[in-house]
Amino acid sequence: MSSPSRDTGPIEFVSKADRRAAKAAAKAAAQAAKSGGSTASGVAGAGGTPGSGPAAPGGRPGSGPASRAGKPASRWAPLFGGLSVIGVIGAFVAWFLIAPTLRRLLIGFACDVTACSAAGMTTAGWLVVAAPASAMLLIGVSWQRAGRTARRVMIGFAVLTWLVAMLVIPGRGKDLSDILTGPGSAQLGEGILWALGGAGAALAFLFLLVFVGRAVPAVDRRYNTVAVAGIAAMIVGALPLAIDAAEPTYARAAEVFPAVLKMNGDTLTRTELGDERGCDGVLPDDTLLDRHGCIVTVRASYMTDDSDAIAVFRAVLYRDDETADEARAGLPAGLAPVGAPGGAVAIFSTTGPWVLVSAGAHDNGREVTAADRPWVLWPLRQVSYHFIGTQVGLLIDPDPTDAIRPRNP
Repeated sequence: MSSPSRDTGPIEFVSKADRRAAKAAAKAAAQAAKSGGSTASGVAGAGGTPGSGPAAPGGRPGSGPASRAGKPASRWAPLFGGLSVIGVIGAFVAWFLIAPTLRRLLIGFACDVTACSAAGMTTAGWLVVAAPASAMLLIGVSWQRAGRTARRVMIGFAVLTWLVAMLVIPGRGKDLSDILTGPGSAQLGEGILWALGGAGAALAFLFLLVFVGRAVPAVDRRYNTVAVAGIAAMIVGALPLAIDAAEPTYARAAEVFPAVLKMNGDTLTRTELGDERGCDGVLPDDTLLDRHGCIVTVRASYMTDDSDAIAVFRAVLYRDDETADEARAGLPAGLAPVGAPGGAVAIFSTTGPWVLVSAGAHDNGREVTAADRPWVLWPLRQVSYHFIGTQVGLLIDPDPTDAIRPRNP
């Protein structure tokens, strides 16, 4: 088997360890012989030919201990070294203290960029693992060929991606579902797990390749190329499998609202369906909802089969529950959503990171009287229950009350 050239990178066949050890020993012996000769020459010069050896200590006024670079060692060096160690430790401690906040920002940013789609959040989770793995692979392949600037860029990228990955490492007695919260967090976690599976498969492939290389000289000669291609294939191949297995995030109107909704023995027919990024056009004043950084809006309207009541439903997604509560608190009472008929009764509420902006009305736009109000709002309650149940994974029919009930009990 041929030995790898110097520029093949650090990924080498493990059976060549004995060759590397022999080369290292020979190089060390040569350096030791050279160093010994120089020392002997220096000693002879000190006692014979003036100036042929190193000057005796104290020969030059003011000379003191020298550093490895030949410069006087600074008296502050130990202090700076200690402060550097303390600074590194403090940085890691601070990182873990603010990790929960950074983790929420990471999930919110991913949700915002991908509009909280299942494929987008799964890909974001995959990148959390794939990015640092790719950084380490890039360093291993191109370190010897790269210049100083390129090496610094690669190291910086690797450190950044590893710090991001550290945000999703569960603590003792916890798992991913305990620390990943917010819209799309389940899909983000699935992407992370699939990427870890791909990384595990890559390690198994490298282990198998060692034995294959011993038996097949062609593989041994091209070990680096085969290893890099195999690692990339295993990690990248995990992404489509993760997307295919991802559950819906229920941040799309079509994932939430069926064409016909049956609840409490009633049949509601969908008359409107849509979703969009942001929250423009939900209320007459867009700033009321947008000032808190809305992500997506889903919309639907339903009509009953036994009355002229219609339910106009809008749900606006925010990064977390707290932001949704703040947005809901700033909405003025009685402001109906855009598209609701005249005389509609507006209802605002929250569920998790969603602000629900809805209204019940007569389809012809006539005023909702006190006598009409209970049964006009009844289909709106059913649609709201369906939406909330879809988000939390528990679909139940609402119970009628004196305030909100069917027209024909």
